[in-house]
Amino acid sequence: MQETKILWADDEINLLKPHILLLNEKGYHVTTFTNGNDALAAFEKEFFDLVFLDENMPGMSGLETLTAIKNIRNDVPVVLITKSEEENLMEDAIGSKID
Repeated sequence: MQETKILWADDEINLLKPHILLLNEKGYHVTTFTNGNDALAAFEKEFFDLVFLDENMPGMSGLETLTAIKNIRNDVPVVLITKSEEENLMEDAIGSKID
């Protein structure tokens, strides 16, 4: 069985280490990045089955990264993670084909 590859971009990725370790223990291969630019560069070179994106990252935001990823490969599931309660953010994400 092929290992499921997850790309996870979050500027506070160290805080998510317990979640990443759990996913690794469950057989997922998680590759982490602290910004959208590096995540996008990796996505262009490597195949990922699933993408987790923080919305609020330095440089390229989660929404910008989402749009760029969907322009490269529209079929990849993307989960946008945010602490924000702004309704327009959700509308923008849905407009960018968030999954």
